[in-house]
Amino acid sequence: MEKIFIKKNFKFISLLFLVISFIMMVIHNIKMDSYIKCFIIPFSLLIISFIYLIRRLNIDNNKKYYLFLIPIILILFSYLFIDINESNTLLNIMVLPVIISMMFCGVTNDYYTINRNFIINFFRIFPGNLFSNLSYLKLIKEGKKDKKNSNIIYIIVGFIIGLPIVGIILSLLTSGDAYFNVFTNKVFNFISDLFNIDNIISNILIFVISFISLFSIFVNILKKRFIKDNIKEYKNINSYIVSTILIMVNMVFVLFLVSEISKLTNNFLHVPIEYSYAEYAREGFFELLGVTVINMIIIGYLSYFTDIVKENKLIKILVLLLCIFSIVLIFNSYYRMFLYINRFGFTILRSQVILFLLMELIIFLIIGKKIKYGIKHIEGNIFTIIVISTYIINLYLCNDTFINYINRLLGY
Repeated sequence: MEKIFIKKNFKFISLLFLVISFIMMVIHNIKMDSYIKCFIIPFSLLIISFIYLIRRLNIDNNKKYYLFLIPIILILFSYLFIDINESNTLLNIMVLPVIISMMFCGVTNDYYTINRNFIINFFRIFPGNLFSNLSYLKLIKEGKKDKKNSNIIYIIVGFIIGLPIVGIILSLLTSGDAYFNVFTNKVFNFISDLFNIDNIISNILIFVISFISLFSIFVNILKKRFIKDNIKEYKNINSYIVSTILIMVNMVFVLFLVSEISKLTNNFLHVPIEYSYAEYAREGFFELLGVTVINMIIIGYLSYFTDIVKENKLIKILVLLLCIFSIVLIFNSYYRMFLYINRFGFTILRSQVILFLLMELIIFLIIGKKIKYGIKHIEGNIFTIIVISTYIINLYLCNDTFINYINRLLGY
């Protein structure tokens, strides 16, 4: 079905992506901030062109997923309003494509749900079938041929294939013939004055890569239009193995809690005896953070990748206990961190840790409630909202400007 649909609209889709690819090539040669040139403008062009195509082709069947435009815009243009450190810049580049893929898959597919397969689905959109999707360029050969449209298609295909070849030939000829090199330099210098083209080969590559990427991603989205993303069968795990592991893990947490209580009972809400603020706050803090992440992986796997929690009452109780211990660990981590903050103030890293702990706390509470009252394997939307919201708060609040303001306000 998608073949017929793509064939019917192939001319318009291809011409639009050729234009967008050309714009990206031209922008590459304009001197401007590298983040704006390489990140903001390309993603903006992709989003605008895809939304235009989807609405023109009338395939936006699930419009509620356009709500993803809110976090997309907040993330994409955050650089223009706040100072973003290197870690957040890298996270933007990683997070934004995933959210964009969720939006377009959701908008075009009535059956789409955000579930545990969302990462796999992302890679199916890009770079999945990146080059094999170019076979759709041959669709014009199937069925009744339209000579005029066929010629246009062949021109486009020839243009795409010919550009890299011409670039390589020019490079070789200019290297081997000094006069031809001077002659072509004068020609390209004239073009360079108009378009600021410094490297013709890099521009050809940008044009070709942009077209192939845009075309392939859009074809992959069209392929998923009528696919119901069913969750595969849940894994079968021996209940005795799981029970033994959970009992052992929970016993470790019981010992740890007894140790913490004995350390704090004589000096509650103060620094433990023989400890400095820095020693107590930093001692094992990131290890505790790592433990809560491990607990989340264990609980999430058992709850959403198997049915063992639903079927085995003992394991259900043990997983709930692990949730409770994890929440206690989070409060323990908060206690340590706020002791340190009360003495030395906020930093970007400390603020990010607080946000991450809050996100973990909310997720553990939701999972604990779901385990107690019955697991449903459709909580992807809830968790996606929590994670994206946390990330956006991190972008706009965990930066030097805001942190310095808070520290001045609190007298640090």
